[in-house]
Amino acid sequence: MPLPELSSKEIAVAATVAGAVAVGAIGYWALRRSSSTTPSAKKAGPKPNDVVGDVSSIVLYPVKSIRGIEVSSARCLKRGFKYDRRFIIVDTAAANPPEGTVGDFLNLLKMPKLAHIQPRLLENGDKVTLVLEADRHGSVHVPEPDTAGRERVKLHVYRTTGEAVDCGDEAAAWLAAFTGSPGVRLFYMAEDVRSRLIAEDPKWGDRGRPGQETSFANFAPYMLCTEQSRVDISSRVGRDLEMSRFRPNIIVTSASPAAYQEDDWPEFRIGDVNFYVLKKCGRCPMTQLDPTTGEKTGPEPIKTLREFRLETSDARYANSPIFGSQIGAEQEGVISVGDSVIIR
Repeated sequence: MPLPELSSKEIAVAATVAGAVAVGAIGYWALRRSSSTTPSAKKAGPKPNDVVGDVSSIVLYPVKSIRGIEVSSARCLKRGFKYDRRFIIVDTAAANPPEGTVGDFLNLLKMPKLAHIQPRLLENGDKVTLVLEADRHGSVHVPEPDTAGRERVKLHVYRTTGEAVDCGDEAAAWLAAFTGSPGVRLFYMAEDVRSRLIAEDPKWGDRGRPGQETSFANFAPYMLCTEQSRVDISSRVGRDLEMSRFRPNIIVTSASPAAYQEDDWPEFRIGDVNFYVLKKCGRCPMTQLDPTTGEKTGPEPIKTLREFRLETSDARYANSPIFGSQIGAEQEGVISVGDSVIIR
């Protein structure tokens, strides 16, 4: 059936309506992009003593860049949770390691197959045994090293250097067989060896408090993300994104349904520990990797986060979009799943 012909007056009316719809849509998306989800947007934050959420998950990553372990509670130390990112895998045969160090540390971007290693922690009195397991490679038990009489070596992680001790030949042999790289060894940052100091970071050192320590995490001892933020970015990219892509060790379910509420929590208390934000977390391409396989799954979530989560108030973030907060602890203590997050 042929379409009916429209008069010039009807065409003009239709064009006007279409134009209004288009302008409205543009305005909506402009408002959405400049809304409170933008990291630097000015907005009213919570007041002291406001309960802004509850801890829904605590995750330890004993070995940098491999899988994590969910726990019901964890002890907070200045360097981070006890046993969180205290072990690190290093290629001691690397061609150009940082000057003065024993080798080049490995992560998922450098060696994606590390995503297949599952850790476990077995309590052994006041120490633990780290167990590493992988399909078709069995497992290896790594007792927490005693630092007495062991050589302390320097390891450089991104922009700062700390010390560690070698975990021995058995762990090294297992990792060499798994990775196919004979120079790969496991190292451990014990409490009595020199940690990395945030103040020594040439890029972000001004954000650290005096004497602020960190483990082998990229920058800060702790990272906090909210479940609402994960749900929001998942809806925007059109598929469910695992929180483990972002590797926080404190996950909070906000009292508010809005996403990115953590942007407005500069200081807060969980359990008997006071926390403070060092900086917002600028995201790198590691979030584009499947956390269980190490395979790159496409440009997301970086592509979409860059559309509305770039931090424009500090040029050091450059093109790295914001997701989560990198935080420190003022004192030692224990936090647990279910604890409230209370603004200070």
